[in-house]
Parts: sequence; C-alpha cells; structure tokens
Amino acid sequence: MDPADVLTGPADAPALWPDTRNHWPDAPERLPDAPPGPGGEAGRRPKRPPTTVIGPVEAQAARTPGAPALVLPDGSVVSYGDLNAAANRLSRHLAGLGARPGTVVGLALTRPAEVVPALLAVAKSGAAYLPLDADDAPGRRAWLLADARPVCVLGEGVPGAVRPQEGELAAELVTDPPRALTPQHPLWLAYGPGGRPAGVPVAHAEADRRVRALQAAYGLGPGDRVLQLGLPLWEFLWPLRTGAALVLTDPDRPAEVGEVVRELGVTALRAAPAVIGGLLPDPGPVHLTPGVL
Repeated sequence: MDPADVLTGPADAPALWPDTRNHWPDAPERLPDAPPGPGGEAGRRPKRPPTTVIGPVEAQAARTPGAPALVLPDGSVVSYGDLNAAANRLSRHLAGLGARPGTVVGLALTRPAEVVPALLAVAKSGAAYLPLDADDAPGRRAWLLADARPVCVLGEGVPGAVRPQEGELAAELVTDPPRALTPQHPLWLAYGPGGRPAGVPVAHAEADRRVRALQAAYGLGPGDRVLQLGLPLWEFLWPLRTGAALVLTDPDRPAEVGEVVRELGVTALRAAPAVIGGLLPDPGPVHLTPGVL
C-alpha cells in the first residue's frame, strides 16, 4: 500500500503512529529515516553526545514547571513541576532503600498515574527498573526476582513490595537528587518471554538514542497531548523530554480509548499494532502519518 493511501481524516486529527518494532533490546529497530532534505537525500541528524534519559526531563520541568505533563483519565492535569517534585521525593526515598547506579528496582504498579512518577523516580535514583507484569505466572515472576535481585519492589502482588504513602514522602526534598549516573548505566533490565531467559541491561545511552530517533521522525512539542498504548515503559519518557503532555488511560476501562482520544484532546497516538484495532474500532477521525506503515 502506498503510504499516501493511509491518510484519513482532517489534517488536525490525531497522528496515529503504529509501532512495528520488536522491543527486545537485541532486535533491530525499524524507525523511519529522517525526512528527505534538499536534493531528495535523506536528512542527516546532527550527532550529539548521548545523555541519560532523565536529564532532559528535569531540564524541561525547570523550563516549564507550570505546563501540563500528565493528563489523567478524569481530565485533571499534573504539571511538570508537580510531577518532577513527586518523582524527586520518591527517588530520595528509594535511595534510602538502597537504590543507586548499579542496582535494580522492581516495578509492579498497574495504574499509569503511579507508574510514570515511579519510572522517573527509579531513573533519578540511578537504578535500573525491572518491569513486573501482573499477568505473569507466579513462577516466572519469582524467577525474575531471584535473577535480577532488586533492592526493592514498588507496587503490590509481590512479597515484600512497598507502596510509600504521602506521609512517608512529605519529609523528602523536592529538588533534583544528586547521582553519579552516566549514559552507560542501565536504565532497565529486559527479559524475553517464557522460560528462564537471561536479563539484558539496556543503557540510558541506548534509550536516549531511540528517543532522539522518534523525536526526529515525529517531532513532538509543547501543546501536544500524546497517548501511548501497549508500549514499553521507557517510551513514556519521550513526550516528557519535549514539553508535550502524556495522556493516561484508565486500565479498568480499556474499551473507551476512542472516547479518550476525542474528549481529552489527544493530538498524537502511538500504539503497538495488536492494540490499534482492538482498542480503537471507531476512534473518529484519525490521521495516519505518511511513511510510517
């Protein structure tokens, strides 16, 4: 199919970006090339030194503390300043539990409104996150915990998991915590499906490279409201580096994503292929970005 044939709806409708990549770190990426430049040649992206994924998020929060960072399912908004402060408090709490560069923190949270601050907090602490799926068989989860040996687990459904309450975090400083973190430190520990696969550490530099490639291809910015479905946690960091707002859905109401797109002003949607048809059977006008499929 010609990419031009997948354009539907008005130009100001949300851009739908189907994700066609395998997200395991040893798989080749299938991101589109940079837009063509003068003379028809592919545009050249400027070479920049890699950075940690969290530094640009903190810089964005410092530049636009009052701008919306999260749009919750009820339509309420969390600002960049408030999100960063919450993540800072939690990060300092995690440091007290042993989180630092070279360690692992498990994430067993299911609600996006909790996952995003926790993801930022773990990255700020310097630890790598280990995603724990509530649908995993108990035996697999036990194997992951034994193999990764996290210093703590945030969430529930896992023996020894912690869920710090607001009172516990109130005494923590809201400023960005210091950390001896480099782009070569792991951001997350990835495990393949089934059996007892080996964990593969994925560095901040690699996640930074992928985020920059996404931004070069799709160009998010302030004013965008981005909905991401069925994607790995690290991609939540992409909109938050650009000044865009991340729209969160209610996991208890997955069939209403099309309504979310319309009512919460979603301007861009990125989803795994298996998610698009099932969750958006009738999303209203949708604009598929040329050259992505």
